[in-house]
Amino acid sequence: MKAKAEVGKYFFGRHYNMWSLWIYVSVNENGIQAQRTPAYEYYTFEEALKKTYELNGWGEPKYINRKY
Repeated sequence: MKAKAEVGKYFFGRHYNMWSLWIYVSVNENGIQAQRTPAYEYYTFEEALKKTYELNGWGEPKYINRKY
């Protein structure tokens, strides 16, 4: 299940040969992203995941399981 988009929350994804973190700047009424801005770039999936959890205030991820 994908988390609902919220203004001020971070998410990450693949960006060329790196992993990038973006922050939601605006979101429409359905919770779907309308505008986002790049925030950070990382070389590894694990670094990006940990930073996303930290910035969103979710603590440390219990499991890091990259399925792709």
